[in-house]
Formats: sequence, C-alpha cells, structure tokens
Amino acid sequence: MRRLCTISILLLMHTLLYAQNEPMFTQYSFNELFINPAYAGSHEAMSVSSVFREQWVNIDGAPSTKTLTAHTPFYRSKVGLGLTICQDEIGVASQTGVFGNYSYKIKLEQGTLALGVLAGLSGYQERLLDIKTNTPDVNFSSNTPMFFVPNFGVGTYYYTKRFYFGLSVPRLMENTLIMNQSNSIERVEARFAATRLHYFLATGIILNVGTLVKIRPSLMIKAVINAPVEYDFNLATLLVQTLWVGAGYRSGDALNFMTALQINNQLRIGYSFDYTFTTLSSYAGGTHEFSANYLFRFNGRKVTSPRYF
Repeated sequence: MRRLCTISILLLMHTLLYAQNEPMFTQYSFNELFINPAYAGSHEAMSVSSVFREQWVNIDGAPSTKTLTAHTPFYRSKVGLGLTICQDEIGVASQTGVFGNYSYKIKLEQGTLALGVLAGLSGYQERLLDIKTNTPDVNFSSNTPMFFVPNFGVGTYYYTKRFYFGLSVPRLMENTLIMNQSNSIERVEARFAATRLHYFLATGIILNVGTLVKIRPSLMIKAVINAPVEYDFNLATLLVQTLWVGAGYRSGDALNFMTALQINNQLRIGYSFDYTFTTLSSYAGGTHEFSANYLFRFNGRKVTSPRYF
C-alpha cells in the first residue's frame, strides 16, 4: 500500500505543478508574510521565522515544505521590507521560491493599514536521481535543470495590538510546466491566469479571559474561481503570557493541534500536529510542523512579549 501511494503521488505531481499550488501551514497566524506581503514590518523590530512541515509522514514522497522569512520596519516605521525563501517538495518535484516584500504603512486612529507588494522568482526541478529502478534507465540518469520564472503578488493588512485582517493574492502568475517526450520538464512558462489565482483572507483577534488567560480565534479562507472555498479555523489559548495551546479544523482535510512556548521576549518555538480524516487517514500518518521566531532588538527599541500575530 505504501508503494502504491508513492506511485500515485509521482503520477499526480505534474498535475499539481501545472496549477497554482500554495503550500499550507497550520501555524499561519504567527507569520503571514508568505501569503501577504503587507505583513512586512508589522513587528516593532526585525523578525526572523522558520517553518518546517512534513505532511503524511508514512508516505514516501509526500509534501515537505521549508520556509525562512525575515522582515523589518524601516524609515520611521512607515515602510516594511521582507524576504521570503521557500522550498516545497512533492515526490521528486521540487519548487523553490525567493521573494522580496515591500509594504507602506498608513497610521489610522485605531490601528495601521499596510499596502504591500512582492516580487521574485520560482524555480522548478525534478530530482530524477532519487528514483530507484531495478534496471538502469536513461530517463532517470540525471536531475532536470532548475528552471526559474518570475512571479509577483499584492496584499493589504490592517492590524492593531489585538486584531488583524488581511486580503492578498500572493502569486499573480501561473507557472505552466512544458514536458518533453520523456515526460520531463523542458521549460517553464509564466502567464497571468485570473481563473486560477488564489485569494486569501486572514483574520484574528485576542480576547481576555481573566488576568492570566487570553483566547485567540483566527480564520484563514482561500478561494479560487471554479473551485470549492477552503477555510482553516483555529482557536488558541495563551496561558500566563508564555504557553500557547490550541486546536483547529481545515475544511474537508484535517483536525490540528498546536502548542507554542514563548521562551523570552524575543524567542518563540512552536509545534503542531495535523490528523487527516480523508481517505488517506488509514495509512498516511499525521503531519508535523515545527516553527521558530526570533525578534531582534535594535536602536533601543522595546519588544512586545508575546507577539499575538
């Protein structure tokens, strides 16, 4: 059964890469820079985050995602600058993206409105050398070259100390893989495709429950024209300004459980576990996601502990 699932993923990977395919994250509330460039500079100092996600751990070739993001306020906090690096692997297909983020912030009476753009490159490669064959096969004698294509996106993000709301379209270009006769990547073409754009809405709020407990409901909605709307709802509790515990539901996919520890004013580490209830549940295993965030102090700035979003 495990081998059958692996073959299925290898057969499906080309289909997945023909369309826009945004990686999913359970701990999205802690770092939305990947889906919304307007998030850049929303912290009061330079913020660096990393996420490592292993999906369906019992299946060879299941999705694996690694991200590294950094962003900081700039020019009297009117501007935010950021960098996003992401590697997403499915089977032997690998997608690597490097994007720069820019946001301009407008101070309002109750909060801050940020408008953002991102631009960068996405690279695609098939690691054919990872495929083991019983007999030598020239089709798997080398990896395909890395093909790079440009992409860009836009977003808006409104936030206060206890509330946020964002709208974004992180990739405005559709990247189409052109295959050769041996079914390997020959080239990649980028074009605007309005019917396949991914639209994201994300929001959350902090509610006080006594003096030592806070609750954070959060919601992310992803919409694509001619496809079912997907949503991810999470409810997290913050205890004594130090320990996060929570659970969530992803429509048609999984239940998740999350915890995070605010070690000090600058460092937070987190872990989440997803349990799928799809047809894969009997043999796929769970999904593990690890995260870390570090907030730098500079120029005598004070940092808020903990960061709610």
